[in-house]
Amino acid sequence: MERRGLNIRKGFLRIWLPMIRKLPLPVASRFVSGIGRMEYRFSHRLRSEFRQAVKRGGSILGCHWDVPEVSRELAGNHVLWRTRDLLLDGVPDDRARDMFAVTGRENLDVAFAERRGCIVLTSHFGAHLLPAHWMFREGFPVRFYMERPRHISRFLSRHFETEGPLGQDKLFISRQGVPADSAGSILRAARTLKAGMVLYLAGDVRWTGQLTEPARFLGRDMRFSTTWIVLAAMTGTPVVMVFCRMQPDGRYHIEFRPAFHVPKDAPEKGETGQWVHHFLEVLEEQVRRYPENSNDYFFWGEAEGLVA
Repeated sequence: MERRGLNIRKGFLRIWLPMIRKLPLPVASRFVSGIGRMEYRFSHRLRSEFRQAVKRGGSILGCHWDVPEVSRELAGNHVLWRTRDLLLDGVPDDRARDMFAVTGRENLDVAFAERRGCIVLTSHFGAHLLPAHWMFREGFPVRFYMERPRHISRFLSRHFETEGPLGQDKLFISRQGVPADSAGSILRAARTLKAGMVLYLAGDVRWTGQLTEPARFLGRDMRFSTTWIVLAAMTGTPVVMVFCRMQPDGRYHIEFRPAFHVPKDAPEKGETGQWVHHFLEVLEEQVRRYPENSNDYFFWGEAEGLVA
């Protein structure tokens, strides 16, 4: 879902972020989300589109949300979400850590201690890049396996500037890739895991072609990538789901779930679809509990540029 004036807002934030960062960071975070709430207040069309989307999502999930309140908070979080991790750029570790409330760290530590690598399974829920930012600051050897994120901090960009057999450069994927590229990237990702590193990828990636399974998510039938399942089965690597919420106080709440393993023979038995459904069910529960962190989910499938 794209909002009119997006490039203007990005330009405004790019200019003013250095000044905004001088505020206490939770205040800076609330200031940025306040831009979205202000747009929501003054744009009738934006208000209408958000309310329709939230009402539709609540109906699908069987939830009785306060639609105007959820819509307003979602509109605010939408802007903060698009800011990615830019608020933490150039911020020292001790100040940045105060922005995170982390639960389940022991789940990540136990999985990483297996020394078989670790798949941290994220999604497009909440502040989905911030767990990786936090892990870098905590010293975890993280590699992304997804399309290269844009509009990110210099801090995160520097961690992408690694080359060689285990470097980040060759692990970014493209929707324009050919099957041979896909197979090669999976082998590179498997080598990264076997080297004991953390592989950060999303389980809600809509894709077409090979290594996909059909599934129903928020009332829509789509196809989702099964790459994370194939990698977990191939390598025996533990999988840790992570969710990161943008909280009303301006901080981020990161939750690492207990690790699990995908059986080695799951793809051969045709069980990849079951694992896709399992992850999407957990993700839907997060949306049900925290709809203001649902980002674009309620707008998936709408025409580009529909919302003001």
